[in-house]
Amino acid sequence: MKKNYYTLLILLMGFISSSYAQLSIEGEFRPRAIVENGFKIPALKNDDHRLSFDQRSRIIFKYSSEKYSTKLSLQDARIWGSDDMVNKTGPEANSYGLGVYEAWVDLKLTVKSGLKIGRQEWNYDDMRILSPRNFWTSGQSYDGLLYHFSEVDKKLKIDFGFSYNNNGSPMGIVVDNTEWESDKLKSMSFVHINKVFSPKFNASLMFTLAGKTDVSNDAVLGTGTHGINLSYNRGKGADNGLFAMASAYYQHGTDMKRGSDGAYKSISAYLLTAQVGLRTNDKKLELSAGMELISGHDYSETDEDYNNTRHSFDLLQSARVPYYGGYMNHFIIQDSYLVGTKGGGYFDPYVKAKYIINKKNSLETAFYLPSLTTKVAAHTGINPDTNKPMGAEVDGNGNQVYWKGGLGHYLDILYTHKASKEIILKAGLSYGQISDIKNQMAHGYEDAASKTLHELDPNYFGWVMLIVKPQFFSSSK
Repeated sequence: MKKNYYTLLILLMGFISSSYAQLSIEGEFRPRAIVENGFKIPALKNDDHRLSFDQRSRIIFKYSSEKYSTKLSLQDARIWGSDDMVNKTGPEANSYGLGVYEAWVDLKLTVKSGLKIGRQEWNYDDMRILSPRNFWTSGQSYDGLLYHFSEVDKKLKIDFGFSYNNNGSPMGIVVDNTEWESDKLKSMSFVHINKVFSPKFNASLMFTLAGKTDVSNDAVLGTGTHGINLSYNRGKGADNGLFAMASAYYQHGTDMKRGSDGAYKSISAYLLTAQVGLRTNDKKLELSAGMELISGHDYSETDEDYNNTRHSFDLLQSARVPYYGGYMNHFIIQDSYLVGTKGGGYFDPYVKAKYIINKKNSLETAFYLPSLTTKVAAHTGINPDTNKPMGAEVDGNGNQVYWKGGLGHYLDILYTHKASKEIILKAGLSYGQISDIKNQMAHGYEDAASKTLHELDPNYFGWVMLIVKPQFFSSSK
């Protein structure tokens, strides 16, 4: 029986290789060990230090012909031991760990254009708006349509993307949005235009319209985010000398929250980034400095129109790592008091260094100094029932106390070892020195009467990740 099975398999692979010249089957195995104390939320004294393991496993099928191409990526993403189906001797299965990461068909409409339909990655520029969030175990993909146009001679690329989401039956007929969540992305439309002006300089324009649903009245509210991305001497063709990048995004639309007039708040926010550096020593050494500036709400403002407008920037589906203070992830949702700035403005200057030791090893480091740029109303505690800030802090004259200034400093160290084309080992260690402002923002006072802050533990995040990407089969070989 086994002999017949293997014979059939060999005949099948031979048929595939002769009939479908562009078929490949690949894998990805990405186990990771993590030890952390204070990842995302600053850790209090005597908090439990956590050790965990997670793993991503994918099998990827790719096929290409003259008229279309396809990709099917099946994925299992899990924390070791998180299985919800177990027996006395160990785990059996995880009912939510297995899924489809990508499943699309790309129809070749003309020599220059195509239409990609299905679940796919959207990854553009510096990933400030749309990204695959690859550092996540699960990653992030999108159900949508993508029309892409490429003028090779003019070095021009234009993409039009559209996604519209519902809850419903796996049969694909019945739609039921009664349990739809307000913060879940309802729709995403975008236009991305990229122009390469020279081997070293290119520019991109991004226009997006994201929709979220106010489930209280089934209203879809739109957020427009538009910007420009400039890049000089970066990417695969980068050479020695000066390199730089800059991006600017403006956001407008209608917010989910309501203002004092009972109407939805409008949105007016921005995100500015810049980085400049020097690459030298046969491209082995990179030194750079940069900054991130995000608009935010000034709590001391009394103007009604100002307070009926949201000034914090929604990062949407952007990458969080390694931005916004680095891998500690303390500032990844601006409106959050735990993992953000409570809606306050954010400024984060940084310096980075990267050294390629040899063909197999490289070392990177980054140092961040985030701070508040607007006045943010100080609270004295966190309500244990609602898990929201409570108690406005006042001075001796009964006036509101505001936070403004440093949020701490953060250090990232990253190491990469490329054992081979298919095997890569990565490791990282991050440390955060938390300021009194961020401490009080996240945890309130331990004793509000004496204004005694909670004592914090050392905040760190360490990880080691092995990436193995075997190619099981390729008909082009």
